[in-house]
Amino acid sequence: MIQNLRKIAVATGLAALAVASSANAAVTQQSSYVYDFKTFYDTSTIANSFDTKTLNYSVATMTIKDVTGGVEISMKQNSTLFPAKTTSGTLLDGLWLNGNWGTVAGGGVSGGATFLSLPTIFRDGGYLYNGSINFSGSGLIEGGSTTFTIKGTGVSAYNFAKSSNVPMIELSNVGGIYNTFFSGGKVSFVGSVTNVPEPGTYVLMGLGLVGVAVVSRRARRAV
Repeated sequence: MIQNLRKIAVATGLAALAVASSANAAVTQQSSYVYDFKTFYDTSTIANSFDTKTLNYSVATMTIKDVTGGVEISMKQNSTLFPAKTTSGTLLDGLWLNGNWGTVAGGGVSGGATFLSLPTIFRDGGYLYNGSINFSGSGLIEGGSTTFTIKGTGVSAYNFAKSSNVPMIELSNVGGIYNTFFSGGKVSFVGSVTNVPEPGTYVLMGLGLVGVAVVSRRARRAV
């Protein structure tokens, strides 16, 4: 319930809308995607309750790819200089996604589709999250990683990654100016996708390079 309330609080920010709208502007249909989480919402202060900032480094990365019967998701919490309350660093304790959900298994995670999706009016940055993943214990530690699957009818990497769906993670144990009564030591980051070329694309690139090499060799012989 507390997490839902925090999501609702973030959702009403106009700055959030601007950031999320550009995060996945042109996602093509592929079998795998890689995300960086660099842009965060600071909802910790009344004076600037919907501040956003894009870091020059990624606090976490996510790979989602098609597997038989569903998708495989790999998460890594990067070791960074982002403020933490203790020397142990920040913790990645939640992942929010929108798409077709199935059965979540492996990786020490729990969660999945929620019984009641957040209403349209409470969308984070204009995007709806109809389910979430919780990481075991206090969360995924810095430098830690985990891999799990979501399997079921209609579950695919593209379904979770298409332009209307922007993933969000929640960091806890956050310190510095972001650790206030209002934030509870938590900050949310949205993911920005990097399209991964399909195997066929690599084949075409290889053929192109071979063609260039052949033409160059013939040109040298002609001289």
